[in-house]
Amino acid sequence: MSQRNYRNVLFVSLSQFGIAFSFNFVLVFLPFFIHDLSPSSSQETLIWVGLIMGAPSFVAALASTFWGSLTSRFSPKLLFMRGLLSHAVIILLMGFVSSLPLLLVLRIVQGILGGISTAGLVIISSSSSREWASRDMGLFQNAMTLGQLIGPPIGALAATTLGYKGAFSVASAFVFMTLVFCFFYVKEYPHESREATRFTKHAVNRKTLIGWALCFTATVQLMFLPSVLPNAFRAFHIEQTMAVRGAGLFVMMYTATAMAGTYLLCRLAGRVKSHRLVITVGLLGTGLQLLLAASPGVASFVAFRMLQTSVIAAVIPLVFSSFVSDLDGRVIGFLNSSRFAGNGLGPIIATSVLAFSSLNWLYLSIGGLSLVALIGYALSAAGTRDSAA
Repeated sequence: MSQRNYRNVLFVSLSQFGIAFSFNFVLVFLPFFIHDLSPSSSQETLIWVGLIMGAPSFVAALASTFWGSLTSRFSPKLLFMRGLLSHAVIILLMGFVSSLPLLLVLRIVQGILGGISTAGLVIISSSSSREWASRDMGLFQNAMTLGQLIGPPIGALAATTLGYKGAFSVASAFVFMTLVFCFFYVKEYPHESREATRFTKHAVNRKTLIGWALCFTATVQLMFLPSVLPNAFRAFHIEQTMAVRGAGLFVMMYTATAMAGTYLLCRLAGRVKSHRLVITVGLLGTGLQLLLAASPGVASFVAFRMLQTSVIAAVIPLVFSSFVSDLDGRVIGFLNSSRFAGNGLGPIIATSVLAFSSLNWLYLSIGGLSLVALIGYALSAAGTRDSAA
C-alpha cells in the first residue's frame, strides 16, 4: 500500500463534514415540513415521511458499488465535486415544492446522483496506510458525525426563524461552499496505483456480506429515530413548536455521544481483538435500543438513546477499518452501500412499523434485527477461529 498522505485524509474528512452538516441541517425539520405539506391522513403521512426521508439513501445504496467502480476509471475528486454540485441544486429546489410526490422525485434524483462518500472513502483508503487505517477511518467517520452534531440544532433554528424555504436555501449555500473548499484543498492520488489492484479481490464474499450486515443494522439504529420524533415527542405530551426546537437539541446530544464513543473505541481497537470488541459494543447498543421501550419519561428516553449511540456508532468504523486499507473501489462501494441502505431503510422501517403498531414495537423490532446480525457475526467469527485452529 502507498505511503500515508495525511493532507488528503484531513481535507477529504473536512469535506465530508460539510456534506453531513448540510444533510442533517435539513433532516431535522424535514418530517415537520412533510407534515405541513401533506393533505393526507396521519397514517398516510407517516408512510410519505418514511419514503421521502429514506429515498435518497436507499437509491444510493443500490448505486454505491457502481460509484466505487467509477473511481477506477474516472477522477474520484471530480466525482466527489459533481456530487456536491448536484446535491446543492436539489436541496435548493426542495424548498420550493408544493406537493409530496414532487418532493419524493427530487429525493430520488438526489439518491441517484449521490453516493459521493464512496469516492471520498476511496481517496481515504488510497491515502492511508495499513497501520493508520483504523484511525483514518475513525477521523472520516467522526467528521461526518461532527456534521450530524452541529447540523440539527442550526437547522431547527433556521426553520423556526427563516421558515422552510429560507432553511433549505441556507443548506444549499453551505454545500456550494463545501464544493469550493474541495476544489482548492483536496488533492488527487496517483490513479495508476488503484488501477493495478482493482481486479485482485471480489466485491462480494462471506466476509464482506457479514461486514455489510453489521454496518447496516448499526446504521438503522442510528438513523431511524428522526423520522418518528414528532410521534415520540407527542407521546410525551410535548407541544409541536417546542418539539421542533427540542428535536435539534436531542439529535445533537445523542450524536455527540456517538462521536465520543467512536473516538474512544477506535483507539481501543488496537488493544482488544476486533471481533470481541464488535460483539461487545453491538450487544450493548442493542440492549439499550430495547430499553427505549421501557422509558417511563422523556429524561430516561434521552439518557438511553445517548448511551446507545455512544457504543453502536463505533461498529461502523471498526468494520470498515478491517477492509479499506487493501481493497479496491468496488469493495469499498459495496461496504459503503450498507450505510446508504441503513440511512434509507431506517426511516422506512420506523414509519412503516409505527403506522401499524406502536413506538414500543418499533424499538423492539429494530433491536431484534440487530440481534440477528450480531448472532451471525459471532457464529462466523467462531467458525473462522476454529478453521484457523
